[in-house]
Amino acid sequence: MVEHTEAASIPAARGPESWQRPAGVASVETVGRVHFPPITNGLDYLLSATEHLAQDPVTERALKYAILHLAAGAEVLLKARLQLEHWSLVFKDPGQATRKALESGTLISCTPGEALQRLRDIADVVIGDKDSKTLTQLAQHRNALQHYGLTGPSTEAPAVEARTAAVLDFLIRFLDEELLPALTAGERRSVQGEMTAIRSRLESITSFAKKRMQRLRAELDPVRAHTVRCGECWQFALVIGGPRPRCHFCWNNPSVAYALAHHALIELNRRVVDAAFSDLQTGSLGLGERCGNCGCDTVMHGVMTAAYDDEDGALVALCFFCADVSPTQPTCLGCGRPHDKALNGSLGCPACLLEFRVEQ
Repeated sequence: MVEHTEAASIPAARGPESWQRPAGVASVETVGRVHFPPITNGLDYLLSATEHLAQDPVTERALKYAILHLAAGAEVLLKARLQLEHWSLVFKDPGQATRKALESGTLISCTPGEALQRLRDIADVVIGDKDSKTLTQLAQHRNALQHYGLTGPSTEAPAVEARTAAVLDFLIRFLDEELLPALTAGERRSVQGEMTAIRSRLESITSFAKKRMQRLRAELDPVRAHTVRCGECWQFALVIGGPRPRCHFCWNNPSVAYALAHHALIELNRRVVDAAFSDLQTGSLGLGERCGNCGCDTVMHGVMTAAYDDEDGALVALCFFCADVSPTQPTCLGCGRPHDKALNGSLGCPACLLEFRVEQ
């Protein structure tokens, strides 16, 4: 899912019939031309992603195209749903939308993030925070791969397969609920084969992740209280403690600063989303509070650990260096720092509230 998507990623409409209803499959009028309507195009990308992961062994090239095609498929399907609402919504600026630009494929389309926001705000499509984060992380990994190559633990086979399972699970639900009902009975039958293949491969990929986590249970159960979700494979397998936390699922081994910043960015959705990626790597964002146990500025409040269900849904304050766990405090939705909600009756700390008022 590219951050700045050119029009070519959305198949252009062909002919006046496309304005009556979005086609799910190619019509006989398109025989002899390369033509993949949006839903067919998206399914083809998903098939390709699962085919690459089905290789034995899974090569680096297969992993690369699995990520790229999964991201492309997700983007196309999200924008196919926008087109169901109105074709102009796939444009970066709907106010400048023209049918000529759509048909010729010369439009500048909205980003995946904008597509998600428009689906929620305009099309009234329910996309939960967990699914939204899943798609956002896919876009980040796709961009890193596109621009910097296949490097690091995020491109290990276990991590890619686990992320693929999470994305496919959402997209199949999205197809069933939001896209397939818009097709005719004939069109639905024509894509049934692809849907069946994708579902079966999803079951295989999901089974792999579950079996691997079961094998790791003996290692992870004793440290559940200071184990968090890994930013690379999305499994609750990143064990905090020491200068280099380690994921037992995908072998991700980030620095404390990176793990802390990534958790704030992805898991807690704090305002560091505007920070540069280099800042995340150097840990210069000042996210952590002082730990009373080790003295490091590495305590994050409101953390969900693998022991969340054991503790009746209790979030904790976790030191990302020494793994000390303590009760969490109310935290500001802006900066993530603890504050006394009882004093100001707000979900934000005084500093962030003041900054917000100044910006307004």
